[in-house]
Amino acid sequence: MTAFASINFPCPDCGARFALTPQVAARKIQCPCGRVFMAPPMPQLSPDPEPYDIDTKHVETMPPSSSSGAAVGPGSTLRDLYPHRRIASVATDDLETEFSLARDRVIPIVLLLAGLAMRVAEMPFDRTLEHANLAEGLALMAFQIVLAVALMLAGVLVASKILATNFGPAGTVVLKLIGMSIFAWAAGAAVVILLQYNIRAFVMAIHLIFIIYAVTFWTLFHLDVQEAVLTVAICALLQNAATLVIFSSGK
Repeated sequence: MTAFASINFPCPDCGARFALTPQVAARKIQCPCGRVFMAPPMPQLSPDPEPYDIDTKHVETMPPSSSSGAAVGPGSTLRDLYPHRRIASVATDDLETEFSLARDRVIPIVLLLAGLAMRVAEMPFDRTLEHANLAEGLALMAFQIVLAVALMLAGVLVASKILATNFGPAGTVVLKLIGMSIFAWAAGAAVVILLQYNIRAFVMAIHLIFIIYAVTFWTLFHLDVQEAVLTVAICALLQNAATLVIFSSGK
């Protein structure tokens, strides 16, 4: 059935209705009552418009306004309709180097002093120092601390090259890393000493150092998840390897 089947027309005499189809449009037909009359022609339907067509002839334009900021007219350009505004860029390095007394001074110094105190307290129980006198023990402990700090600095340097991350001013970064590395080194050594240098002790020390690094990196540096995880993994890998080598000699 076509779309015109619903269109009908009546007989002039009896009023009977007939469906308008192309076969009867504009032709003579005979009603059952006997009346012969001319059927109406088919209506002319315009094609459906495209859904996104715009009739520009009927678009009303706003008259130009007297104010300079609201002038929109037929001759306006995109720059007039959407004025450009300069957005001040914010450098992430500036945010990284913003000074915080607690983060950049207090916490690193507390970690440093706590780590040194722990290492001094561990000296009588450290098997790597049992055959050394006081001077030799202090020298060996100083070597271990320097090694821990050097490995920490190396790990951060590798991470900064891989991730192109700015950790902040050099002096502040060094202070933070020294405090973090000495404290983590002392905590790991304490676990190894308390558990008598067995495999379980080394595994627990590795996990403890990793946790300390993760917490301190999140606390002292502005790093996202990926940067923090990779940096901690590199530093912990280097320092735990050194821990395993050094303390395995005390077996």
